[in-house]
Amino acid sequence: MKRFLGILLFFLSLQPSNAQGFLQNVVSEEEIDELCSGNQSQPADQEAELVVDQIMAQMQLKRAFKLRKCTAIGNAYATIQPDANNNQTPYILYDPQWLEEMANKSKTDWASIGVLAHEVGHFLLYHALNKKGSNPVWEIQADRFAGSTLAKMGSTLEEAQSMFDNYNQKEDSRSHPGKAKRLEAVKVGWMNVNNPQKQITLSENTPERDVSSELIVNRYFNELGGIKNLSQIKSLRFEEEISETKGLDLNQKPLTYSYSYTLNPNKVIINSNKKDQQYVITNNDSISWRYTNENKWREGAPRIGTTADQDGHSFIRQISSSFQNFFDDFLLSSNPEVVDYRRRRVLDDEECFLLEFPEETIELGDLRKKGRRIIQKTQYYFNTYTGLLHAIVIEEKIMIYKRGSIKDASEGLRIQRLFSNYKAVDHILFPHTIRTTETKLLSDIPQEESTFFQKRKLVNLEIITD
Repeated sequence: MKRFLGILLFFLSLQPSNAQGFLQNVVSEEEIDELCSGNQSQPADQEAELVVDQIMAQMQLKRAFKLRKCTAIGNAYATIQPDANNNQTPYILYDPQWLEEMANKSKTDWASIGVLAHEVGHFLLYHALNKKGSNPVWEIQADRFAGSTLAKMGSTLEEAQSMFDNYNQKEDSRSHPGKAKRLEAVKVGWMNVNNPQKQITLSENTPERDVSSELIVNRYFNELGGIKNLSQIKSLRFEEEISETKGLDLNQKPLTYSYSYTLNPNKVIINSNKKDQQYVITNNDSISWRYTNENKWREGAPRIGTTADQDGHSFIRQISSSFQNFFDDFLLSSNPEVVDYRRRRVLDDEECFLLEFPEETIELGDLRKKGRRIIQKTQYYFNTYTGLLHAIVIEEKIMIYKRGSIKDASEGLRIQRLFSNYKAVDHILFPHTIRTTETKLLSDIPQEESTFFQKRKLVNLEIITD
């Protein structure tokens, strides 16, 4: 059993030729037969199932993938394909004979467990669902996840890093980082568990010198319901009832409407319940499409948000859910160092821990002809008393370009989104009231007469875990 563990887990994701890194090979359902050399996949060996279940139990995680035996492939593959209900289901296909032949190259059980944890990290961090292959950023994130997992299971740092004993790639490639960066990533993950700072219980009374982004992020996910429960979520379905006003006229009648959302890690489907329209946002970026039915999606209907009146960036912001970044924020659990702690702040009469993301640059149009460059700063405010997310504040500095030169840099925008009325749904807390204030800035001065106010209520939330 122990020998098989070393064989199975160490080689589930190695490249077949030189074992230089762990691959995330995502294939379609039609490619399964090709991977199996024309043969159908078979149920995994009982011993393999038992070993993997034991390892996942030690991680305190529900196994989110299925094992299948696939002879004559001389390798192992991670694949995601739809099941009978069209739910995306992750699989690991492996060649048992190939694993046996590679047995002598396996060194330690910790190395084997580390490779499995790395691949599980790809699943839990939703990399596999994007179906874009490997890239260095995802590999580093999965390495950190593996380091944290092995630390929780009791490994030393050297044992955790042994997963890269046979990794000989010194320099970065387009798909994988060099060895030094990967060893450092495992160390960061391992230290996140074994750092003495972990002994600090964060609260409103914690001294400022002891507060860190890691403690704030970990407390937040624990208060929501725990990363174990959150990581099981595959999709969210819900509605948002919206009322909005513009300007300072207190007697105006609010505009009311609603959207229904299906939120997945890499795609959001939005239905306008009033206009009978449907939208799709892919990978949470500037690709936004508007269609009336699925047939027109395939026909390639024209993009929306390309007119002078409204670009794709502002269009996405207008129709997006209050939980647009729900899945992306999971990355903070394994990479809290990507945000900076900016001390305590008071916002809307609530004392908060402030975390700030790196600035993001967004370019719209062709700056050499006519376009805009937006410098966006995003801040998260976490209530010091509850640990929950209290607000997201986004500030944009807008530079208008014409013929390659800046024509105007006086415009700006400040968006403040307040979250309240947290309620449990399937043991996970969600804010059910979201208030947004969007204020235009001119030379950093708020233009209050054009301020946009919006209130959203979350209703009919359904959590899909399988």
